[in-house]
Amino acid sequence: MTKGSNLYDSSNSFGWISITLHWATALAVVVLWFIGKSILWVPTEELDARRSLHIVTGLSLWLLLAGRILWRLRVRHPRAVGQSDRTHVVARIAHFLMLTALAVMLVSGPLMAWLLPERTALANAALAVHATTATVLMVMVVLHIGGALKHLMFHDDETIARIFVPRR
Repeated sequence: MTKGSNLYDSSNSFGWISITLHWATALAVVVLWFIGKSILWVPTEELDARRSLHIVTGLSLWLLLAGRILWRLRVRHPRAVGQSDRTHVVARIAHFLMLTALAVMLVSGPLMAWLLPERTALANAALAVHATTATVLMVMVVLHIGGALKHLMFHDDETIARIFVPRR
């Protein structure tokens, strides 16, 4: 990693790679969640088309999402200026829980899609895992956003700013 480069993370700042992966993943997760949830609301005649849209979108974004997980496992979380050890650990745990949920979905989704026509016990289990993990992920996303807003409103740190533009 090149010192002074805004491309990579530093000890207290996200770089452009992390920032881009963060926002691309956020957008992908929200889009996939809404498409997935909409499967429950569409008329029966639109069910297969909506399910196919979710599957194709998910498979199209699979490498991006897997890349996000691998990047964060490889590159340590930068520490916000003035952040306590406890707060940093809590933030890291929350991020890893979100990434774990995402990883489970990246396995259960394709497994479910490939087994869906058979409607086997394994396909039903994959569906249950996928749906439950989607809910867990969205709860974690809401907590993540709440934590970010807490930093914005009650702390004098640069937690919010550093996920938009690298700081040096």
